[in-house]
Amino acid sequence: MNNQDNYKKAIEQIHASDELKEKAFENAKYAAKSKKYSALKYLSTCAAVLVLFFVGINSMNKVSNPIDTEFADKSKDEKTEEIIIANAELPRFESIEQLKEALKLDSSGYNRIYFDDAINKGVTSNLEVEQSVAESKTNRDTVSDLVATEALSSASKNDYSTTNTQVENVDEADIVKTDGEHIYYVLNGVLHIVKADTLEVVSNIKIKTDDERFTISEIFLKGDKVVLLGNGYILGEPIAKTSEEEKSMSNTVRVNTLQTAKAIVYNIENKNAPEMIREVALEGNYIDSRMVGDNLYFISRKYAYFYGDVEDYTILPVMKDSIEATEEIKRIDCTDIVYFEGTEDRSFMIVGGFNINENEEVCVETFFGAGDTVYANDKNLYLTQTTWGDNYKTTIYKFGLEDSRIKLLAKGEVEGELNNQFSMDEYDGNLRVATTSYITVEPEKTEDLGDGIMRTTLATRKTTNNLFVLNENLEEIGKIENLAEEEQIYSVRFIGKIGYIVTFKEVDPLFVIDLSDPSNPTVKGELKIPGYSSYLHPYDENHIIGIGYNTKDNGYGGVTNSTMKMSMFDVSDLENPEEIFNVDIGTEYANSEVIYNHKALFYKKSENLIGFPVNYRSNNYRNSENGFIIFRINLENNQFEKYGEILQKMDYRSDVRRVIYIEDVLYTLGYSSIVSYDLNTFEKLNEVEIKMDNDDMVYELLVD
Repeated sequence: MNNQDNYKKAIEQIHASDELKEKAFENAKYAAKSKKYSALKYLSTCAAVLVLFFVGINSMNKVSNPIDTEFADKSKDEKTEEIIIANAELPRFESIEQLKEALKLDSSGYNRIYFDDAINKGVTSNLEVEQSVAESKTNRDTVSDLVATEALSSASKNDYSTTNTQVENVDEADIVKTDGEHIYYVLNGVLHIVKADTLEVVSNIKIKTDDERFTISEIFLKGDKVVLLGNGYILGEPIAKTSEEEKSMSNTVRVNTLQTAKAIVYNIENKNAPEMIREVALEGNYIDSRMVGDNLYFISRKYAYFYGDVEDYTILPVMKDSIEATEEIKRIDCTDIVYFEGTEDRSFMIVGGFNINENEEVCVETFFGAGDTVYANDKNLYLTQTTWGDNYKTTIYKFGLEDSRIKLLAKGEVEGELNNQFSMDEYDGNLRVATTSYITVEPEKTEDLGDGIMRTTLATRKTTNNLFVLNENLEEIGKIENLAEEEQIYSVRFIGKIGYIVTFKEVDPLFVIDLSDPSNPTVKGELKIPGYSSYLHPYDENHIIGIGYNTKDNGYGGVTNSTMKMSMFDVSDLENPEEIFNVDIGTEYANSEVIYNHKALFYKKSENLIGFPVNYRSNNYRNSENGFIIFRINLENNQFEKYGEILQKMDYRSDVRRVIYIEDVLYTLGYSSIVSYDLNTFEKLNEVEIKMDNDDMVYELLVD
C-alpha cells in the first residue's frame, strides 16, 4: 500500500522540503524515564513548556480583543462576556486568600519569589548576591557597535539553513539564525552579528548595566527585526547591613531582586548599529516561545510560595511593556490568574503575546500550575498538564490563535503522559496524541517487622502505550491502547494520515499506524530492530529517517547506549516497514544534541545532505573527540555515504553547537569560534575567534 497521497497532503505541516534546513544524554534520559514513577512522587516536575495564550488585555484586570472578524465587530462588553464564557472551563482565583491557601500546600525548597525594592515600594524579599560594590559600579556596558570597513553586500542569497521546526509556518527560537548574508549567533549571553562571506563581526548586542543583567538564550529573526529572548534580573538599592555578621561581609551586598524573562525587539536595518525598539518583561524564568507570522508568544515560569510575614500583594507576579506611556511595572490581579485543578506544581506560568511590528500592548495570561508539553500549528495551540498518581493522566487544553491572542476552545483528557512535542499533531481538525501509561500493579506498602524495624516495598508499575484521536472539541473518537507493554515511547512522528511510534526497552519496535479512519486507528505494520530512534525525520513520501542509539548489554540483565545509529526506513508498504540501510556513528560511545533537540539537525534536502554535531567518547579520555559529521543520502545504493567529518580532541571550547549552510559554504558554530568551510571540499575558508577579555568581546579573524 502506497501512502504518497497521505504524505503530500501533510507536506505543509512538516519540514520535508527544502524549507527544512535544518541536559542529559539519551542514556541519562532513559534512566530518568525508567525511574520516573518513583521520583515524581517526591519532586515537582519542571517540564519544558510553551503555553500560548487566550486573549489580549487592554488593562491587567480584564481581557479583550478578537479572535475572528465577527467577534471584532462587537462592543467591548460583548467581547469580554464572550471570552469569559469561552474560558469558563479554566477557573480563576476568586480572592488572594484562595491563592494563599493553594500556595500553603507546598513547602518545597525549590520555590522562590524575589521582588525589587523600588518596584515594590519598600516591600523586601531579599537575595544575597556575591558582588562587590566597586565591581557593580564598573559594569556599564551597553550595546557596542563594531563597524565593518567593508560595505554590506546587496546581493540576496536565497539558499540557506532555516531552523528545523515541527510545523510549517510556526517558527521556533534557536541560538543561531541567518538571512543568507549575515549570521546571528548567541554565545556567552551575547548576540553576535557576523557578515557571512568574510566572518567579520559587524556588531554585537549585550545588555549589562549597573541595574540590569540580561542573558540572551535564543532569538527569532523576522525581516529587519531580531527578537532576543532570555533571562535577566534588575538590582534594586542596596539594603543596609544590620547585624555584626552582615557588616563583616565586606565583599557582599544585599539587594532586592526582580527576576524576569524578556523579549527584546531590535531593528537591525543597520547591522552596524542595532536599535532597541521594544522590551517586554514577565516575572520568572524564560521557558519557551513560538512565532506565527509577526506574532510572538513567549512564556515565563515563576516559582512561588507563601509565608506569613509578606504583604499579600507581593505574592502576585508582575510584567512590564516598554511601549506603554508610563512604562510602569504592573502587578497581575489574583482574579486574572487561571489555575489548573489538581495541579501538583506550585508555580505561575505567565504567557505574553504581541506583534513585533505593531505598538499594541502585550496580551498576558497567567496560570497557576505549569504545563508539560506544547504543540502549535498556525491556527491552534495545545497545552498539556500531566498529573501523577496511581495512573498518569494528561489534560489537554486547546486554544485558538489569532493576532497574538488566544481563546480557549476545548478541554479533554487522555491516559498517560507525552514524550515531547512530537507526540501531538493536528490533522483535518482532529488531534492525535501518543502517550505512555505507568500503571500501578502493586501499591507501595510499609510493614512493621517489630523491634522498631520497618520494611518498605516500593510500588510495582508496568508501562504501556497508547494513541488517542480527539475531535475538534477534544472528545475521544478513536484509540489504540496497550501498545508494546513494558516498553515506553521514545519518538513519534505524524505524517498526514499515518503515525510512526518508536517504543523501547531492549529492542526498537517501529509501529506504523493508519489514521485514515480517525474513529478506528489501526496498527498496520511493526518492525523490531536493535537499538532505538529518539528522533524521526520525514525524507519523502515513502521514507523516514530515524536517529538514535545502538545498545549493548550492561552486564546486569539490561541494556545501555553505545554508538549512535541513523536508519532509513522504507514505509511505502504500511504493513511491512523495512530498515533498508543504516550507519553506525562512533566506535565506543557517541552522542549528539540532535538526540534530544531537533533544532541541532543539519539538513540540505536539495543535496541530500544530513548531519549534526557529534561527541565521540572513549574509555581513554585522551582519545575522545568532538566535531560534526555529514552524510549524503543515497537511496539508489541504499546507504548513508559519509560526506564529510571534522573532528578535534575533546575540548568544550571547540565543541560544535550548530552546523548551518549558506549556498555552498558550511559554517560551524562553537563555544569560542565560527568556522567556514567549502561545502563541496570541506576546505577550511575562514575562522573568527570570539573571546571574553575583561568583560568585553574580542574578535580575532583568522584567514588560512
